[in-house]
Amino acid sequence: MLVIYFDFKPKETKEDLFDREEELKKLLSSKDESIMLLTGIRRIGKTSLLKVFLNESKLPYALVDVRYPLTSYRSLYTIFSNLLSQLNRKRKIVDVLKYVKGISLFGIDISLSWDPKNRPSLLEIMDKVDESGKVIIAFDEAQNLRGKLANEFLSILAHCYDYCKNVTFILTGSEIGLLYDFLKIDDPSSPLYGRHLEEIRLNKFSNEQSLEFLREGFRQATISPNESVLEYAVSKLDGIVGWLTEFGYRCVKIGEVKREIVDEVLEIASKLAMEELSHFSKDYIIVIEAIAKGYKRWSELKRYLEDKKKRVVYDAELKKYLDKLEKRGYVVKKESREYDLADPVLKNALA
Repeated sequence: MLVIYFDFKPKETKEDLFDREEELKKLLSSKDESIMLLTGIRRIGKTSLLKVFLNESKLPYALVDVRYPLTSYRSLYTIFSNLLSQLNRKRKIVDVLKYVKGISLFGIDISLSWDPKNRPSLLEIMDKVDESGKVIIAFDEAQNLRGKLANEFLSILAHCYDYCKNVTFILTGSEIGLLYDFLKIDDPSSPLYGRHLEEIRLNKFSNEQSLEFLREGFRQATISPNESVLEYAVSKLDGIVGWLTEFGYRCVKIGEVKREIVDEVLEIASKLAMEELSHFSKDYIIVIEAIAKGYKRWSELKRYLEDKKKRVVYDAELKKYLDKLEKRGYVVKKESREYDLADPVLKNALA
């Protein structure tokens, strides 16, 4: 059974990717930039778009899924060992690296020593990679590269920005504020200060795009859905492709499109959302809860927080909560100066 759109695995070909033509075109037209950012909230489809772009670029590339902060030279050099090995499989770059100390070759895999006495210069390595020709290096969820060696990583990016014309970096991030905090492009002390970074932001599907996504997905599965159920799904899942995919997948699995499955997805998504929020203190949850209940202006949020805490809440305190939630990608500030939740599932979980 052909169910391309409702497959959970990230898409890798243009034909398997629903819509996103405009964003893909922007990425492809910017592939000669030194550093690109691909941003958007969780479960919006960044990894799929990234993989399709890398394959459509027709260039050798490395894709590193970043899960841990840069806390040691071991972690930094392990990341670069990984990306060099990936590049070496697509283009034999080991020839330009053979005279660099601290490099070992295991088959086609490249390993870098992190021993202080034998550690190779990552700047020298990137210069050698640049000599090999045009390449793209991608870091998925790059805000996780924060850590005590983050500045070392930024120095490598800055060096490549200035001297490596054949190397393009693309960094994705769900926590957009944290990604910009990590890059520090407006901080004079940052190696990247004043550099231009091209940003492509991935937005939620519109209602019509969401409906078309579901219609096409069910057409691929040869299922004829009730339009009212699709409209209900779109009203609840609000353009988040990850949740729309979950709904479609579950319907295909039982061979029927049912309204109850939308509610199942919302329940699962709500539990996941609450689990993600569990690392925040109670005060942050109260702010999110207030927004979910419709208190969206500064004065309304402050009053709600004071009622809950039974004390005066100062502006600086509320600002701290909202700033952190914005940086983490949970809250967005609109032009109307109202605050809203980025993911509609949170509204269901907390309203």
